[in-house]
Amino acid sequence: MRFAALILAALPILAQGDDPRTDAPLRVLFLGNSYTYYNSLPDMVAQIANSLPGRRIEARSVTRGGATLADLWSLTNGLEVLRSGTWDYVVLQDQSTLGTNYVDGKWHVNEPAGLMRWVRFWNAEIQRKNAKPLLYLTWARKAHPEFQSELNYAYAEAARDINAGIAPVGLAWRRVREGSPKIELFDADGSHPAPLGSYLTACVFVEILAGRNCEGAVRNIGGLKVSSADQHAFGEAAHYAVEQYRAGILTNLPKPDLGAAKPLQNNGTAKAEDFQGAWKGTGMLYNETHDLEVNIFVSGRRCRGTLTQTRGEVKLSYPLSGCAVDNGTLVFVTSDPRMLVEEYRAVLSDGKLIGTQTLRTTDPYMRMIGSFDLKRD
Repeated sequence: MRFAALILAALPILAQGDDPRTDAPLRVLFLGNSYTYYNSLPDMVAQIANSLPGRRIEARSVTRGGATLADLWSLTNGLEVLRSGTWDYVVLQDQSTLGTNYVDGKWHVNEPAGLMRWVRFWNAEIQRKNAKPLLYLTWARKAHPEFQSELNYAYAEAARDINAGIAPVGLAWRRVREGSPKIELFDADGSHPAPLGSYLTACVFVEILAGRNCEGAVRNIGGLKVSSADQHAFGEAAHYAVEQYRAGILTNLPKPDLGAAKPLQNNGTAKAEDFQGAWKGTGMLYNETHDLEVNIFVSGRRCRGTLTQTRGEVKLSYPLSGCAVDNGTLVFVTSDPRMLVEEYRAVLSDGKLIGTQTLRTTDPYMRMIGSFDLKRD
């Protein structure tokens, strides 16, 4: 109990928007992508907050469609805007699945390595401005509610790493999706927010930043008209999410299963020359199945050859690099025109070449693993 109390005490204190010591507005900079700019979320946050008693909110944003935090750093003027302004909070929103993560065709939210790396870079600049970072925990795709636990884990790890607060938007979305399923939060693509989804998101930000519930706030914003019943549901969900967050629901989460390469069963009896020849079959390479052909020429423990992938009408061939057989396992890499290195590992099993393919790159936002099953031609 004492340890839990210490953990909760360490959670960043937010909702200081009603600080009686100042009449100055709470200045918030949003850095994100389409989940931020759809339906003008920052403006919606300010309009809802400013229609209620208490300290005003002024919001500004720098966004780019599909951007990661790395993209926002290098491809926008976000850093310049942060450095040149005066901010109380800086909201950080990463790409909706934290990059790309396919394991044998199954889609996951990515591991938090990219999020954590770039949160640290942004936080260093935020601290220089005496502002507070606030991580925008987004929602799971409509067709993939299981993504929420993966997003929760990633944002919780990143927030703990830099002692940042979290706007638990994804928790509020899940609350509404489960409790009021007739309310449509999603745009037609099942990913982006419909206007009502952005209104719910704004309610969470008003609650976490200003300590105010959105029930009783303005309900007509632009062309959006929110019913009193929907606003009540959103106010309840936002309050529930924030209270759950402050109670420590995102503390010490178990790491979800984000997928791993299939283990290869190697009995160690195959000799290097057993791998020689032409092998054909199929491979689940990233998110789709391809025809695959590998030609191997063995000399001692070293080897050379080519790998050919056929994707519909497109056929791509690459030379094998670093090809070798070590203790019954074939290992080689290839490089495609996008300059991404793919590592292949394979063993012989019942006359087949069974293996895995892993993308190797310095980009932590890219993680793709596949497998293949080939027979001698």
